[in-house]
Amino acid sequence: MDELLIERDGDVEVITLNRPEVHNSFTYGMVQGIGDVLEAAQGDDGVRAVVITGAGDKAFCTGADLTGRGSSRTDANTALGMRVTTFGYSRMISSIWALEKPVIGAVNGIAAGAGCNFALSCDMVIAADTARFIQVFVRRGLVADAGGTYFLPRLVGLAKAKELMLLGEDLPADKAAEIGLIYKAVPANSLMEEAMGLARRLARGPTRSIGMMKTMLNKSFDSDIMTALEREASLQGIAVSTEDVVEGILSFLQKRDPEFKGK
Repeated sequence: MDELLIERDGDVEVITLNRPEVHNSFTYGMVQGIGDVLEAAQGDDGVRAVVITGAGDKAFCTGADLTGRGSSRTDANTALGMRVTTFGYSRMISSIWALEKPVIGAVNGIAAGAGCNFALSCDMVIAADTARFIQVFVRRGLVADAGGTYFLPRLVGLAKAKELMLLGEDLPADKAAEIGLIYKAVPANSLMEEAMGLARRLARGPTRSIGMMKTMLNKSFDSDIMTALEREASLQGIAVSTEDVVEGILSFLQKRDPEFKGK
C-alpha cells in the first residue's frame, strides 16, 4: 500500500496520508515524499490549490511512527537519526509555508504531535467535528517540533500556546475553531466536501496575487511597518503585470464576475 496517495481533481491537488492502521503516523519516506510533491506543485501551473488529509476516520496524523514500523530510517531513536528526521520535517513544513498557492488542511481525526503542527502549517484548516488537536510532546518527554513553537503562538497567542503545549491536553475541533486555531469544524461526513469546496473557491481566484499575499502575511510578524509597506509596494508592482489583474478590472467595469486563470 502506498504511504501517500496523490490525486488531481481539476486544479486541486489532494495529498492523503495513507497509513490508517497506525493513525497515519509519519515515516521518513512520507515526510520526504510530501516535501517532493509540494515543491513540484510550486512550478506546476496546473495546481492552483492543495488539500492535505488523512485516510480513515480515526486520525489525520499522530506524528512520528514511534513503533518504527514501515520507517526507512532504522536509527530514528538516535540523536543523529532524529536530527536527520527533523531536517525532513523542516523541509516538509517549509514547503507548505513557501508554496505560493493555498494549502488546505482537512483534519479527519486526531492530529497529535508533529501531525498537529503539520496541520497548523496549512493556510486554512477545516476539521471534522470528531477531530482533536493534541500537543502531545510533553506526554513523551519531548519538545515540540514541526514548527509548533512558531505557529501556535501566532495563531492563539503566547499564553494559550503555553497552556496547550505545557499541559498537552486534548483540544476538540469545535474549541479549536472558537479560539482561532483552525478555520472551522464541520460534521465528519461532510469534511471533504467542505474542504474541496474551499479549495476550488481559492483555485478559481487570482493565484499569483493569492500567493504573494500569503508570502507577505507569513512574513508579517517578523517585519516592521516600513518593511511591510515596501514589500507591499514591490509585490503590487508585480501583481499589476498579471493577466488576472486585467481580468479583474475588466470584470468590474463590465459588471460581471471575474474569470481568473491564475496567470
